[in-house]
Amino acid sequence: MESPDIDLKEIIGILRRQVRLIALSFVVVLVPVIIYLALATPMYRATALIAIDAGESNLLDPREAQSSQSAILNSRVDGEVEVLRADSTILAVVEKGDLVRDPEFGASLGLREKIAIALGLEGATDRLRRAVGLRTAPPRSGEALVRSTIGKMRSSVEVRRRGLTYLISVGVTSADPQRAADLANLYVDTYIERQVINKTDSIMAARDVLQRQTENARLNLTRIEDSLNSFIDDNLARLEAYSNDPSVSRIRRELESAQSSRTTNLAALEASEDAAARSDWMTVAATLEDTAIEQLARERESLLNRLSGETAGSQAEVDLRAALDSIEQNLTQSLAEVQDTVETQLASIAQNEAEAREQLRDALLRTDMSSEVISDLFNLQQNATIAREQYQRLLSRVQDLNALANVQISDARVVSEALPPTSAASPNKRLIISATLVIAIGLGIGIALLNEYYIGGITSLAQLGNLSAARAVGAIPDTSPNGDVQLLGNQILDAPLSQYAESFRKLRLALDTNLNQSRAERMQGGEVKTPGTVILVSSALPGEGKSTSAIALARTYAASGKRTLLIDCDLRKPSIAHYLDANQEHGLIDYLDPDSTHKQLEPFADVLKNLIIVPAGHRSTKPTDQLINSELFLTMISTVREEFDIVILDSPPVLPVVDSRYLAQVADIIVMIVRFANTTQSEFREAATQLAEVAQPGVRLLGALNRNAGNTSRRYYESGYAGYYGEEKA
Repeated sequence: MESPDIDLKEIIGILRRQVRLIALSFVVVLVPVIIYLALATPMYRATALIAIDAGESNLLDPREAQSSQSAILNSRVDGEVEVLRADSTILAVVEKGDLVRDPEFGASLGLREKIAIALGLEGATDRLRRAVGLRTAPPRSGEALVRSTIGKMRSSVEVRRRGLTYLISVGVTSADPQRAADLANLYVDTYIERQVINKTDSIMAARDVLQRQTENARLNLTRIEDSLNSFIDDNLARLEAYSNDPSVSRIRRELESAQSSRTTNLAALEASEDAAARSDWMTVAATLEDTAIEQLARERESLLNRLSGETAGSQAEVDLRAALDSIEQNLTQSLAEVQDTVETQLASIAQNEAEAREQLRDALLRTDMSSEVISDLFNLQQNATIAREQYQRLLSRVQDLNALANVQISDARVVSEALPPTSAASPNKRLIISATLVIAIGLGIGIALLNEYYIGGITSLAQLGNLSAARAVGAIPDTSPNGDVQLLGNQILDAPLSQYAESFRKLRLALDTNLNQSRAERMQGGEVKTPGTVILVSSALPGEGKSTSAIALARTYAASGKRTLLIDCDLRKPSIAHYLDANQEHGLIDYLDPDSTHKQLEPFADVLKNLIIVPAGHRSTKPTDQLINSELFLTMISTVREEFDIVILDSPPVLPVVDSRYLAQVADIIVMIVRFANTTQSEFREAATQLAEVAQPGVRLLGALNRNAGNTSRRYYESGYAGYYGEEKA
């Protein structure tokens, strides 16, 4: 391409030339997409919206949630998105919705199984495995079915955060719009339930840890209290003597009285419980000194005596047993009431005992005793106080956690439940068709340009001009009668006004114009003008019509009055004499071959008196590039330049052999014949580049599009001369 500027007309021309290829690419891309859209099952997506609270919800202390708001909440929301996507959440949804048995998300037959069933081969694999001594494939386990369901559910769920808000959308895709909405709501409900359960479990786990610590604190407090009480009990008499304080004696007596009363009541409780277990209610009444229990016990004894004299199954016996059951219930209730009273008294006694001990400790600390005794007593009392405070704090925290676990709520709430969608989410026909149209058009244009510049054959002068530095100068029409290429050159004589003859007159004009321009440029550079003009006619490959074009061009120059010489330089496969029905036994190859004994050129005259033709002679059986590059050939070219106005060299094809590259060095202008829609662009570009590299400076390379090329092989010169040419008709 001579200019890097974009030419809109040129682009439109390319598209017009490649319209069939573009249309084919368009159809190839669009038809499968249309079939897919026609057969694809519409899928509906329902979306539920949940909001994450700014802080963890605490109903017992709402202020805690407000104080917990911070910049890290964004990370927390992102974390909840990942929790929603986690396999554990999907598994919980699968279990709660029993999706393993769901026809859409549960286990289903794959395409291979369906084909096997349709062909009656569902057991063929197992039979084959048994035949070769292998175990049959085990059936899919329940775990595998669950994993399969989880995978399908994961691919159908879309969880994402809405921008930088605290909102998370959960979308579920299903073939049924109502099913999609139900599953989306089930998903968020399951997530919220799991969040509450996880929070409760976390609190209960913390409570269990604190309970163990609380029990340890209680045991430690009991040990310290026992140590303090033992110290006071063991040294009470000595401490009382040291103190000389009447209050200490009084407190001591109160303490001893409380201890005695506690011991008595505990003994009474134990004895009453033991007697009640033996149904010895009289002993219970005596132990607890309760007249009501004693009265009920006597009535019970009386009923038992009466019951022993009644007949089993009689009405009297039934009535007595009912009365006995009522009395025993009253006895049990009365015992419980009395025991509650005793336990209340024990609690009061324990409180009095504790207060007495506390007063005794304070009184002893105020007395004038030895520092060693006071120090021991003070340390024990301080340890007891600290242990009591720790125990109370732990006990209070355990109670708080128990209460908190019972009132847990989720930190997320549903702000918009999923509703059945009214339109399918996929396939998005409008988007897919729009994208397909864009892709199809782009692909078609891309393939068209690729075919125009690199792959396809050359079909226009514009395309020819875009490929290299060669100038596209004309197109030779296909006017061969009955496909006989031997008659083409005769049209210059027989039909001088035909389109074929006119195309060569145009080619001659283009050659003369370019020659004049080239010579003018060379004269400005100080070069000497040569008397005759050497025109090289070549092609990239065999069978492109270069020989018939060389004949037609030579006759066109001869008809215009130019002394013209046509030399068949294709020593690999001569054809000029064959086309002109000239039976020449010897030719150029004999003149150039040093081993030949025939050293005379035998040119013959064409029907046009101004045209002389030098045939190539017989077909060469050895490489001919050394003959073309010899001093004898160069001398011959210099000689014929002096005798003729126009010297036309019909050369071998450029790509298969090297001869044309030597011939290009003596040419004043080069014409590349290109077969319509047959010569690939890369082949032409390579041939033109090779010729341009060896041509003399200022020598122009022209391209002519020949529509008159017959069928031929385009193989390169491989495996000998016959493999290179094949059958050539031009």
